[in-house]
Amino acid sequence: MGRVLTNNTSLAVAVEDTLGEVPASGTWFLLEPNDITRIGAEVTTVARSPISKNRQRRYGTVTDLDSAAEFEHDLTMSVFEVFAEAFAFATAVNSDLIFRGANATDSGTGFTIPSATTAQAAKIQYTSGGPISLVYARGYANAANNGLHPLGADVAGSATAIPVASLVTETAPANAEVEICGIRAEAGDLAVSVSAGVATLTSGNNSASNNIDFTTLGLTVGQIIHIGGLTSANRFFGAGPVVSYGYGRIRTIAAGTLTLDKIDATLIASDGTTTGAGGSLVPVDLLFGRFIRNVAVDDAAFLTRSFTVEVAWDNLDDVGPAAEYSYAKGNLCNEMAFNLPLTDKATITFAMVGTDTDNPTTTRATNAATPVEPVKTGALNTSADILRLRITEIDETGLTTDFKDVTLTLRNNVSPEKVLGTLGARFMNTGNFEVDLEGQILFTNGDVIDAIRANAEVTADFIVKNADGAIAVDIPAMTLGDGSAELPVNESVILNLTGQAHQDTTFGTSIGISLFPVVPTA
Repeated sequence: MGRVLTNNTSLAVAVEDTLGEVPASGTWFLLEPNDITRIGAEVTTVARSPISKNRQRRYGTVTDLDSAAEFEHDLTMSVFEVFAEAFAFATAVNSDLIFRGANATDSGTGFTIPSATTAQAAKIQYTSGGPISLVYARGYANAANNGLHPLGADVAGSATAIPVASLVTETAPANAEVEICGIRAEAGDLAVSVSAGVATLTSGNNSASNNIDFTTLGLTVGQIIHIGGLTSANRFFGAGPVVSYGYGRIRTIAAGTLTLDKIDATLIASDGTTTGAGGSLVPVDLLFGRFIRNVAVDDAAFLTRSFTVEVAWDNLDDVGPAAEYSYAKGNLCNEMAFNLPLTDKATITFAMVGTDTDNPTTTRATNAATPVEPVKTGALNTSADILRLRITEIDETGLTTDFKDVTLTLRNNVSPEKVLGTLGARFMNTGNFEVDLEGQILFTNGDVIDAIRANAEVTADFIVKNADGAIAVDIPAMTLGDGSAELPVNESVILNLTGQAHQDTTFGTSIGISLFPVVPTA
């Protein structure tokens, strides 16, 4: 007789091509949940209850079915990237600049990829001396193939390789990744000025012969980028000299100019030399990746993505005993919540609403036995891995950076549409996209109470990072609520805080999420 143990149960997901249907050769992704709070179908039955001297129910019937998948997972780059686009209902900008399972060959070829499109080739740039696109690879057995690589030659449309020098020939594991992670400028080409919290990044300085055209890189207004590379060799220097680098949010993009707000204090003015004013020329790196933001339903980037979730019930079948498998189908992404508790791991919860779940079967879906295993599995913690967490006025003055805990929830208000003659959902409805914040802060600034009472428009952002990359979350505009105080004895006074994001007049979004393949970790 079989018996299923919780610790032997596993989850995997596959992207569907139509609601409830995985492609015949679909790709499955293995999950590593901490807790599975709901999975599969909940069936409603109604018994007959006639008026009768027998005083008993009669055999009834199945009348309804609700299917869902809900689980908690450590916040890792891999799991977030599986679901981020689907919960934002939008295709990521530069989603075409990540290649999985790309074989590594010797320095004459690089990473082999499917035939590059014209659009991909236009964003991957190479000019001897700069600008040169930067590539980050991970998941390969040979250490020489992993890490940051400058492009070795140009990539044209229909090309089948990302040219990179000094690789070791290797057949890539299925979970190996190669992603365009930024660009390296010609030495001295870039300069930066800072005024009133706004940085202006310009190309074409110090008589550089090969300028960067920022409009060709796939960058988007509202995206957060990192100015400066992994080491000082590829960062700005300010007067002193001191190293000048940091994050900033793009406000405007022109051919030779980017303007950025929400900049780090470490980013200061520089002419692109080792002294910040007339020294040796420095080839400065810009680091960036994919960018996800909510869009209107008539936007070309609007995306409706559904999943099938496989549950592997180990030791269930009476014959053997062997594993059986359930498939929760037609799952649309309803709620995703970032949970940042005090001095702990960051976690993320996913809640999806589906159309139906099959009964357990010994027949496994095609490719489900060989799911792609996550490669970016480093847990993000809330002590050392939060680079930035703050609520500020729209002009970036004041409010607070001293949080005790934060939960940020993305909600799509998904609901099943049921019709006569169908058990379970026939269609799925999606409602308004909502972004809500809830947390506790130290009572360090009375302006927080003022902002709540005045219903003032504020902005919030946080960045979490580790060796697997970074997630930068930006809420351009929101209002605050609650404000009730807690006074624990022998501790600081705490304010309870809520926040509701709304459409920003400048960016047109409620949230922007920037994903980085690699960032400085120190």
